[in-house]
Amino acid sequence: MLINTAVLGEIDVSPENIFNLPDGIYGFERESDYALITKQDEDITLMWFQAVGADAPCFVVFNPFDIIEGYDPKLEDADLRRLGAASAGDLFFLVIAVVPEDISKITVNLKSPIVINRREKKARQVILTNPDYPIRHFIFEEGQEK
Repeated sequence: MLINTAVLGEIDVSPENIFNLPDGIYGFERESDYALITKQDEDITLMWFQAVGADAPCFVVFNPFDIIEGYDPKLEDADLRRLGAASAGDLFFLVIAVVPEDISKITVNLKSPIVINRREKKARQVILTNPDYPIRHFIFEEGQEK
């Protein structure tokens, strides 16, 4: 499927990478279909979560398990039911990043991940009840190599 993006221009996205978020993303409830776009760039995989029906919104996203050691999101039973999943092990998690001009200050929202059931083609942004996960978590610590 061809979709227009503000960042990458017109791209072809496989239907297997398009997901329905019936409630949208917080602040962007009008858009309910999103494509997960990945691009390999040297030794890092870049990912975007792009609205299908418009060129925006488009979010930079990360797999939280790749960047946060010990990330252990607990979902409510209602969230599992709405996603059509038996357990969190059946799901794929993404966290939305805020990328400022100074990339050493990139933050991710660990508190409200996007949770995807690839088999059912459903996704939801959920608010985790765990108080240890902040809305703004810096990916790089001061002095850490990027």
